[in-house]
Amino acid sequence: MPAEHVPSPITFAKGSGIKLRNVDAENKLRTRGVPDFDKIGGHEPRLKNLFGPDGQHLRPVLASRDHWSSQETFPIKKPGRGDSTNVDLGGLRRSFFENEGTREKESKVLKQWYKHTGKAVFEAAQATKEFSEDEAKEYMLNDGPESLNVLTGPVNSPQVTALGKSTYMHVGQSFPDKDSRRGWLFNFGSRIQDAQWVTKEDGRTQYVGVAVEQHPMDGNRPKPMEIPKAPAFSATEPFRASIQIWAFEATEEGELDTSKEPRLELVVCANWGAPKQLRWCPVAATDTKVDSDDEIETHIGMLAVIWSDGRVRILDLCSPKRQAGQAQPTYLHFSHTAFEVSIPQTVPSCLQWLSGTTLAVATAAGTVAIWTLTRPGTLSPSLQPHNPRPWFYHQLADTFILTISSAWPSNPHYLSISTADGFARLFDLRSPTADTTASIRGRTLCLTQAWHEHTQSFVMPDEHYILRHTPLRRYYHNLYSMRLDNSITRVATSPVHPGVLVGGTDGDVQTSNPVMRIANYKVVPWQQKWFVHEWRSEVTKLMVKPVATTNTPKERSVDGEKEEEEEEEGHVSVATAATAAVVPEDILKQPLVRVSEGYKAVQQGIASSAVSKRKGNPEIGRSISIFEERSAVTALAWNPNLRYGTWAVAGMGSGLLRVEDVGIVEKKK
Repeated sequence: MPAEHVPSPITFAKGSGIKLRNVDAENKLRTRGVPDFDKIGGHEPRLKNLFGPDGQHLRPVLASRDHWSSQETFPIKKPGRGDSTNVDLGGLRRSFFENEGTREKESKVLKQWYKHTGKAVFEAAQATKEFSEDEAKEYMLNDGPESLNVLTGPVNSPQVTALGKSTYMHVGQSFPDKDSRRGWLFNFGSRIQDAQWVTKEDGRTQYVGVAVEQHPMDGNRPKPMEIPKAPAFSATEPFRASIQIWAFEATEEGELDTSKEPRLELVVCANWGAPKQLRWCPVAATDTKVDSDDEIETHIGMLAVIWSDGRVRILDLCSPKRQAGQAQPTYLHFSHTAFEVSIPQTVPSCLQWLSGTTLAVATAAGTVAIWTLTRPGTLSPSLQPHNPRPWFYHQLADTFILTISSAWPSNPHYLSISTADGFARLFDLRSPTADTTASIRGRTLCLTQAWHEHTQSFVMPDEHYILRHTPLRRYYHNLYSMRLDNSITRVATSPVHPGVLVGGTDGDVQTSNPVMRIANYKVVPWQQKWFVHEWRSEVTKLMVKPVATTNTPKERSVDGEKEEEEEEEGHVSVATAATAAVVPEDILKQPLVRVSEGYKAVQQGIASSAVSKRKGNPEIGRSISIFEERSAVTALAWNPNLRYGTWAVAGMGSGLLRVEDVGIVEKKK
């Protein structure tokens, strides 16, 4: 049949909306698009075009809207209510879009494979050696200062704390009500490269893997703007680096227990260059509930890491069981792993787990490779060099792939990438050549992306400081749910509640619940700041020099005698009360970080008009604001475990890492 005579499955009729023709069953004609709901109008047609035409497609989003209607910003934790299947309870629970039994089935399959096959293969192919603390120190070095002054506490009475490298403090240390905050603030010295929570549903110990920016310490490094090779497109020479695994204890109600200090559980040492990105397996491979007393180690998880030597490796991490009161960390040096791959003529740029056994790796050349651990030949059976071939390898972009994300667990076959040409692209792995679409082109690089299970959309930043949603069925259409005052650098979503964490270049970290906004676009979303992190260098290096203020004698006026009488009676004038505070010279000569918190929730809206006087409005020609590099938020993640879903971690360019339970605890009735 000629192309001009092929009937379209969608026709538009004047005054009667759209009409759908029956698909030509003989010629197998189908369409990959849906009509534009901007021309249709109405709440029901919009939801059907976003999520699907049938009731089975609409029930999950309506259930999500009703279940989390009370959560405007921070997640709500309801103690003593652990039934995640009851829709009327609220609080933390799995997504309504997940098929019943799918997660349990995948978990069972992975645990059986790891017990009978995977554990033995990793033990045979992983070459490790336990180091002493002095030996491991050489792998934990970075360029950061040995101490950093941190200004925290109430606005009217802040306190300065000298936080040493590799130390931590309670986030409420400078507040009168210390117990009202449940978290810790760490100083790792150098920029936080990545920080991710371990998937571990059972037990009361939660783990965070942290990687910081490290460089060779031999002193032969070139200057930042004089590097002979493009760092994003070339691998580095191997050098010493490490990944730290920190453990945090929880209470019986699932809250972060600040009465027990965090401990350094495990340090991964290797000569593979610096870790660039790390991701934990999203499904736990072991069940800690059945651990017996005779076991000598605790399985933490499988960790996939991109190293700066241009290779991707999967580490199977375990830590020895300790007696109560023991806090000595374990230092393990890795020289070989069971899964170690390099991609010819390019370097990996980002990675993402597609399931408990499948890993996708994107490259600087625009290709994507996928491996499945359970396929024969993927894992190395010995210590011999082994570079397994991927079962999926396609050129999905023409340029550098910046981020990659999967629609797991409800739609694991969908893959979203953002590239350096400004586009984001969606692929169906079952037919990546035919089923693909692109988003609206952005004018800035999209450096972060995450899958939001509760709205069935990928979230990523827009160039106007806005958080945009690209739904699966309308990937080419942007829906906006949050707005920051400056550029967005990190986005984090949770599988157990709809809260979204967003961090920016100015150190601002905010959260919001976008479900109400996506379900009804007329809703003005609420958003609230978790904290604001600001870094400055020593005052002598500032571009704008501080103005010295001196107290000058007050000029006497005609009413001078009356003013003196009022002061003697206790009515002190504003000019007299506003005396300049004296800052010690040693504070001014050193870098300083200010962490402010306690902000209220606001409805600041999404759009900015050209006449708006909002700070940093990009519509009035101010362009993009520039901030100190060390002020930016560089890592952000929610705890993916159901019982501990209100725990969050945020890493900054200054080397500070904040771990806190930000959940709002509902009082028992």
